[in-house]
This record gives sequence, structure tokens and C-alpha cells, in this order.
Amino acid sequence: MRKVLFLFYSTFLMAGCWDQNQLKDDRLVNGISFDTADSSEDIKGTVRAINIRGSGGGRFEVKDDFYISEEETVAQLEMNLQNKVSGNMDLGKAFIIIIGEDLAQKKGINPLLEPIFRSLKGYISSRVVISEGKGSDILTLKIDESPIVFEVDNLLIGGAKNSYIPEETTFTVWNEILDDTNDIIIPYIKKDSQNKLRLAGSALFDRDKFTGYTLTTSQTSLLLLLRGEIQEVAKVTIDSEKLSQPLTLAIEDGKTKMDVKKEDGKVTCQITANLKAKILSYYEGKASEDIKHLNEVASEELTKKTQELTNILIKANSDALGVAKDFSTEYHESWNPDSWKDEYQHVDFKQKINVDIISSNNLQ
Repeated sequence: MRKVLFLFYSTFLMAGCWDQNQLKDDRLVNGISFDTADSSEDIKGTVRAINIRGSGGGRFEVKDDFYISEEETVAQLEMNLQNKVSGNMDLGKAFIIIIGEDLAQKKGINPLLEPIFRSLKGYISSRVVISEGKGSDILTLKIDESPIVFEVDNLLIGGAKNSYIPEETTFTVWNEILDDTNDIIIPYIKKDSQNKLRLAGSALFDRDKFTGYTLTTSQTSLLLLLRGEIQEVAKVTIDSEKLSQPLTLAIEDGKTKMDVKKEDGKVTCQITANLKAKILSYYEGKASEDIKHLNEVASEELTKKTQELTNILIKANSDALGVAKDFSTEYHESWNPDSWKDEYQHVDFKQKINVDIISSNNLQ
């Protein structure tokens, strides 16, 4: 049964993501990881590819094969790996690209993605993630079961739908890297002590290099809210001494304004957000005045969380809010992308978050 399902998924992916070629001629790459090589500064590439063999009587045997190579560049990796397999193997068509945090921090991701993005046959909808530790440790999970890339993909789809992580592909990552006025954030995954995958949040970048700083899923949701990039809903939990229990809100609509100014050589950024929310969990409020109290507490706590978020961004030197975009527009004559990062370190953030609870299953 597993083989039948596997063959179905493989055929589906081939039809939607790969060219229509003979199965015997192509080795379908469902995932690739890039890491720092164990004994050098080279790139270690690990490929998980589908191997389909005819077993007679119109039946096929489907399993995953693994190939590993260490080279200085991705182009060299592809040539080396191609020499190890029968049939054609195009790394540009990997369904999932996992980049180990050490390599992303030391060398950046531009040299890894550029050959894939520029490939004429490249799959620009490949999902890109950063892994805690080595990416190969994620890719090689569940060797004897269905490809781990399906589990990674489902994790990313659910996380993006609930605004826990950004939805990033080879295409979006490449374009954002080329933008001097905004730093990218990429989904961050890890495995727990039971070797199960976990969505850990997002990795912060300074241009194309991982900063070593990460955001939790809740911090990422807040960042996406401020960037106006929530997909359906963002869930936030408010835990305050002013409340009898934690308050969980679903934010379905929000308007954020960033007012960037430069006075006396000092750049300030005033962030103002007006959020419409519904209560998901809070069981003691009954009267209308309780909603007013909850609005005040939620506004106060989310303002604090926003301040904590901007402090992390400054430490990471990651302009994930795109302050440079507004600054370069308002002060075009003094905008210098080469010196901006030094100037960004001294940006004075001011925050004001206003929460308006519009409905609840608990409060009348």
C-alpha cells in the first residue's frame, strides 16, 4: 500500500513540478540539503532522490536513494552527483531545499540558490528552509518511510496558513535577497529528542547571511502582522498579571503604519498598529466593561512584545520590517545602501499597538 501511495505522490509531483520525461531517464529529486563540509570549508550536498525500478508485470518498485558530495560550488556538486547516478538528475528541481544554519551563517544562501534560480529548468516554487544543526540530519529522517519532504511541506503549509512562518520559495527568496531595502526571514525547523520535526519559527537574515538569531512562531506572527502579511489569521496569547488567565486572540485584520523620520542625524521609526481581534480563549468575562479591560491589557502587552521584537531585530542587524524601504523613499538624497546597516543600528523604534476586540464566544 505504501508503494502505491508513494507512486501516486511521485507521479503527481512529476506532473506538476517536473517535465514529462521517461521515468527510466530521470531521477526525481524530492529534497536536497546544503551544509558545511565536515572536514573542509566546502559545501556538502545531500540529495534524496526517488528511484523507480520496473519489477516485471507492469509493477514498479519505488524507494529513496541518497547521494552525498562535497565540493566548492553548487555547480560542481551537481556535476559530481550526476556522475554517481544513472539517468538525469537536476538539483534545480528539488521540491524542498534545506540549508544548515552553520553554512547559512558562514557563506550565506546566495551562492546556493543562484545556480538553481538561474537554471532554465529550475523549479522556482521549491520551498526553502533553514534547519537547526545540519540540514542533512533533517533530510535523512525516516529513511524507510515516505519521503520526509512531504512532512516538511505539510508543516510549512500549515505554519504559513496560520501565520506562524513566512511562505518562502526559491523565487521569493531570490527576489528579496536582491532588495537592499528589506531583509528576509526564512522558516526555521528542527528535530526534537524523538526525531520528530518541529516548526521552530523563523531565521533572521542580514542581507543573504543568517544572523544566528531566530524568532519564535509567536514572534514571527507579530512580525508578519506588522508587515501586513498574515494569510488568514494570526493567533496571539496575552499572559499578564492583570488577567486571571491567559487570553488568546485571533487577529483577522490589522493596519500598520511606519513613520520614519530623520532629525539631527537620528533616524526614528514610529510603529502604529490597529488590530481587530476575536477572543479564542478566555472564560471569565461576562460584561461589556470586561472587553474594555481586555483591550487595554492586550494593547499594552502587544506593545511590549513589539518593543522586544524590534530589540531583537537591532541585535541581529536585520531590517526585517523594511525600515530602509520607507527611509530610502522619504530621504532619497541621503539614502546610501552601503552605509545603511551602520545607521540602522542606531534607529530609535517607538511602538503603539491598539487592539479592538470585535467579537467573542464568551463575552456578551
